[in-house]
Amino acid sequence: MGAFLLFALIGVVVFIVLGTIAMALLHALVWLVALPFRIAFKILFGLGGVLAGLVLAPFVAILAAIALVVALIAAVISLLAPLLPVVLLGLFAWAIYRVAHRKPSSSSPPPIPDVWSR
Repeated sequence: MGAFLLFALIGVVVFIVLGTIAMALLHALVWLVALPFRIAFKILFGLGGVLAGLVLAPFVAILAAIALVVALIAAVISLLAPLLPVVLLGLFAWAIYRVAHRKPSSSSPPPIPDVWSR
């Protein structure tokens, strides 16, 4: 019984090793067959990518500048946001001051005496 298990184990190991070698050879074969197509596509799309990059670079630069300005504005707003309760309290106090200290309504000025009508 021990010899059978030994031979079975050796058979499994040989099967795994031969399968690994076969898969490596198959991978190398597919890689070699696909190599000319990969080279052609890399040249074709590489040049197309360079041309597309040259055409789209100004638009990407403008969008990046806009995004940078928006990010800067957001950063400033986020730094000033904790001051919002203080600003609202000040506006509330100013509104109370405006309501409490109104200017007296001015009455019409006194009439100018008419010198010639006497």
